[in-house]
Amino acid sequence: MSISKRFSEYKPTQASSFWLDRDFDSNWTNTNTNTLDITKLAAAQRAIANFVNIVTGKTIPVKFQSNDSSFTDGTTVTIGTKLDGKNFDPAVGLALHEGSHIAHTDFSLFKGANGKSTSNISETLFAKSIRYQGLDPNLDLPIREFKIIKDLLNWVEDRRIDYKIYTTAPGYRMYYESMYDKFFNDKIIDKALLSGAKNQETIDDYMFHIINFTNSNRKLNTLKHLRLIWNIIDLKNIQRLNSTQDALIVACDIFKILKQVINNNTAESEDKSNESDEDNENDEVNENDESNSEPQLSSQDTEKLKKAILKQQDFLDGYPIKKGKLSSKIAKTVDALKEAGCETREVSTSINGASDFVETIVIKKLTPGIISSMPELFGTNSDDYVTGHRNYDNDVRDHKYSAVRLNNKQEAVNAGIVLGKQLGRKLQLRNSDRSLKSTRLQTGKIDKRLISQLGYNNINVFHRIVTDRFKNYFIHISIDASGSMSGDKFANALTSAIAVAQAAAMTTGIRVQISLRGTHYLNNSRVERSVTIYAYDSAVDKIHKIKNMFKYLDVFGCTPEGIAFKSIEKDILKDAKGDECIFVNYSDGGPTDISGVARSYDGVAYTKNAINCFRSYGINIISYFICSLYGSDYEQRQFKTMYGPDACFIKPTNMIDVSKTLNQKFLEIAK
Repeated sequence: MSISKRFSEYKPTQASSFWLDRDFDSNWTNTNTNTLDITKLAAAQRAIANFVNIVTGKTIPVKFQSNDSSFTDGTTVTIGTKLDGKNFDPAVGLALHEGSHIAHTDFSLFKGANGKSTSNISETLFAKSIRYQGLDPNLDLPIREFKIIKDLLNWVEDRRIDYKIYTTAPGYRMYYESMYDKFFNDKIIDKALLSGAKNQETIDDYMFHIINFTNSNRKLNTLKHLRLIWNIIDLKNIQRLNSTQDALIVACDIFKILKQVINNNTAESEDKSNESDEDNENDEVNENDESNSEPQLSSQDTEKLKKAILKQQDFLDGYPIKKGKLSSKIAKTVDALKEAGCETREVSTSINGASDFVETIVIKKLTPGIISSMPELFGTNSDDYVTGHRNYDNDVRDHKYSAVRLNNKQEAVNAGIVLGKQLGRKLQLRNSDRSLKSTRLQTGKIDKRLISQLGYNNINVFHRIVTDRFKNYFIHISIDASGSMSGDKFANALTSAIAVAQAAAMTTGIRVQISLRGTHYLNNSRVERSVTIYAYDSAVDKIHKIKNMFKYLDVFGCTPEGIAFKSIEKDILKDAKGDECIFVNYSDGGPTDISGVARSYDGVAYTKNAINCFRSYGINIISYFICSLYGSDYEQRQFKTMYGPDACFIKPTNMIDVSKTLNQKFLEIAK
């Protein structure tokens, strides 16, 4: 059994099943509303774009087809939204195919001599190249014949490009095979080739067979010149063609043969026009006799064949069918989600970690686009402020409600910056190395100052320098953004987290991430999902991002706790890169359920298990429970159960002191 067959029996999404996990296998539409899940679309768009960029070595934009979009134009790749199930692999293959053209095809052939686009094909470099090949010397080649040559060029160029990628990037072969199966290995095409259909000496029938030369059911004796054309193309040695210009030469050589077919058909038409009515009648009888002797396709097959040929022609023209469109507004939202690294991830809520999966949303980057696209996760009117539809400074001056709320958080941000600078000055001692030089040793590097003592039989003239450097730290701060954190709790949590980020920015070897977690019903879904937003990452962000954008952060939904932690577990392990890792939690209540959890789900036990997994990976835990009166006995017991000895209880008014205790924790770990 072939590997492709074995794999197709294993999962319908063949090649993509190597890397697509449950995040992509689940439905692409919200069941209750029958609307597209734009978070999954954004993740798919990003994944396909990564494939295209890797295989071409260029940054080529990949966009979804929208109501006002164009198809591949030499600069971008456009895909449809129907990416579920069997459509995903062909879509990847098509994107790779089109992206490869952008990287390797000379599109300047279809522009004028001045390098600008032109609607007059006779003025293009393509037309001039045809003349160089001995065609159209009198500048009288009909547009239809230009079109034939262009179709031939497209087909030969497709084979050249596809061979290049197929042989140099074997990991992408199954995507290409899926694309070819979709567009060229249709069952009705197989049936037409095997039945001997399309056997008239016409350009259309020649083009049908040429386009399907890649089909194993091809028959080279169906038409008079078909084998000669096959030999000219020489598919087995297609790698000999090094450029689009080489492909055009082959296309012109093919057309020279097809020109004979055109001339013969023209001559036959003229002869028929001079025939008598009696001769015409005899010819009609003969034609019927001839057609009756041919293998016949049913009328239903004929209609299917017409559609399959039209689909192939669209592919050849660079307009392959891309099912599914997005409105301009939704397309803009998907682009924003893609830019923000938004992903739908599935997390198991069962005891064995293998069933009862729930969907979670992870937004890896806080951007103006994500704020305007998902305003429900941010402060009131934040989307209007980031897009410039409202003026923040004017609204603050006029005491507008939304601006006042944002300004209160801005004050918390400013307080965090000030506190962080104070802590940063204490941490700056990390920037200096401590070196100890030992001299008069028997081994090591020669100490030049002691060389003169070699004449006095002193062989201890070596030294060694030992440099002591501080450990590198990776700190992930997760803030509970549930509704109960609203007000001073949330503002002071921001102040504390920002202080750590600011202090780390003033020293070396400390990477800080700040994330918020809550729940929400996104994409018009009736299913509540855990949502985690990465608001800051010192590896890619500057402090000015905190100063400019953190005022828009706000509370949303409930407390997913352990489920949210599980959704970013892989990220934390990857980003830590082996450095000393500290996970810091701020929360003010016990974990809540979300839609779809296991029947036996216990939020406290689940969170405890998630934290224990962190510890097993060598992650240090610091967890702060925020409440006005240190919380009820029940809440304290819950919190201690989840976080054990790393649980700390603090008042919101003492949040500033948290930063100091964090610094003490760093020193403990360093011992």
